[in-house]
Amino acid sequence: MPVSIINFLEGTRFTAKKHAQQNSPYRYLLRPRAGGIAFVLAAMGEMFDSMLNVTIIYPKGRTTFWDFLSGRMSRIIVHVEQVAIPQKFLNGDYMNDSLYREEFQAWVRELWSSKDALIERAMQESGDNS
Repeated sequence: MPVSIINFLEGTRFTAKKHAQQNSPYRYLLRPRAGGIAFVLAAMGEMFDSMLNVTIIYPKGRTTFWDFLSGRMSRIIVHVEQVAIPQKFLNGDYMNDSLYREEFQAWVRELWSSKDALIERAMQESGDNS
């Protein structure tokens, strides 16, 4: 039976203020929150072996839904990649196993570093690296 679960690891929309408050190590992203996806994998891990890592990039900067409806959004980039979920993360105990939690967070941080680099390249190619 096909299953889809959507999880937004940033937990909120990006703003410069939130980025500064978090002291995020990423240029284009807020710090990821790994607990939600870890919970899903602990509860349903046997149903998954991979996930879709979706990145939506707005090369001209922040945009609104009204910009989209009004036709003022000239370009967005959507990047989708299938990522294998390491077997060791499919049934762990994020809340009570500190080693599992640190390894899981390290995996998510690596995904986030790759995502940040992808956004950086897309912004440079579009001529907007703000």
